[in-house]
Amino acid sequence: MRLCWLIPDDWGGGVASVALSCCRQAAAAGHEVTLLMALPPTGHLDEYVDGFEVASLGVEGRPPESPRRLVEWLRKHPQEVLVLNGCSEIEPAIPHVPQRTYCLYGVHDTAPQYWKKAVEHEEALDGIVAVSDAVARQFRSKLSSPEKLYVVHNGTVLPPMPDVSDCRDDLLFLGGSRPIKGGADVLSVWEALAERGFEGRLHWFGRIHDRVSRRIEAAPATSRIEQHGRVPRSEIFERAARSKVLLMLSRDESFGMATVEAMGMGCLPVAWDIETGTREIVEDEETGFFAPLGNVDAAAERVLEACRRHDALHERAMEVARTRFSEDAMWGRYADVLDTLTETSPVERPEAGHTPPPFEPPTRYFQLLPEGLRIRIRSFVGRFPQLERWLRDWKGI
Repeated sequence: MRLCWLIPDDWGGGVASVALSCCRQAAAAGHEVTLLMALPPTGHLDEYVDGFEVASLGVEGRPPESPRRLVEWLRKHPQEVLVLNGCSEIEPAIPHVPQRTYCLYGVHDTAPQYWKKAVEHEEALDGIVAVSDAVARQFRSKLSSPEKLYVVHNGTVLPPMPDVSDCRDDLLFLGGSRPIKGGADVLSVWEALAERGFEGRLHWFGRIHDRVSRRIEAAPATSRIEQHGRVPRSEIFERAARSKVLLMLSRDESFGMATVEAMGMGCLPVAWDIETGTREIVEDEETGFFAPLGNVDAAAERVLEACRRHDALHERAMEVARTRFSEDAMWGRYADVLDTLTETSPVERPEAGHTPPPFEPPTRYFQLLPEGLRIRIRSFVGRFPQLERWLRDWKGI
């Protein structure tokens, strides 16, 4: 079949890597596959592009003509299946997708802004894919036809099985300085570890704001904290293979692609014990560890325990990641969904093929505040894990 995965861009993150892996495996299965981006590609994913086309709608920012661009692209490049992934600027085009195309809507987050359009356009969609049960629970009861909803756990491309025989007591953190990803908790856990005599290094990946960088420089044992910034995935895989623990300190995690990728390289996750997709990956203490949300001392103890038990547990962690959450395992789940969908004709779309209305960016009230005030609010909320957890579904307002 002709299959297309649509994503906003290739800047990185879970949505892009999921779509990339789906495209790789669908192409390997013999399908004609396109990874379509709204924005022009940057080349960030090029090292893993294999056997499929990469295309772009060529939009800059979030212009009103984005829905029209998609419909025009589909007219020129007919597809049998279109999978939409986190690309809000094209959503007005959903009722206008060509009649012969099966249209799937991928939901990658628990916040309403990521699933409400799937509910709104349910009649024009052939299926809705949630990346975890934690996500599906947010809106399943709001659907008129809940049988349209499928839970398809993510998967990822992984390098060959690493040799971890010289693995050190190093820690990995991939969330930059974003509080919701744990950026507000990492230094607290690090300080608790320093008090306990921990001698390993902390490898901190992702964008780090200047104010957080200054805090890092003032932290205990700062010489053992390495700020790597934003790097290719291959560098993260290499570092994970030489580290024992992933600090998965997100206060909201719809699935946990970083968890899978770290486990696949033998790096054991230590996460907050909250209802997230991480719980669907780390099912027992043979593959990872949990601490009560915000309990820094407990998290530090779990890190030390993970380091002590790494030799006994890392093979099991790699096995789970590489069997249940590999990209070919994910593609198998998607293939089952496509088999089910194609047993019947696509849903009726009376507006199919017609010109869709323009995209109107929603008002983001928080963004109306001055930038300095937004920074102070985020910093304040980030100090309180339970408060930020409670506010997690206000993302995008």
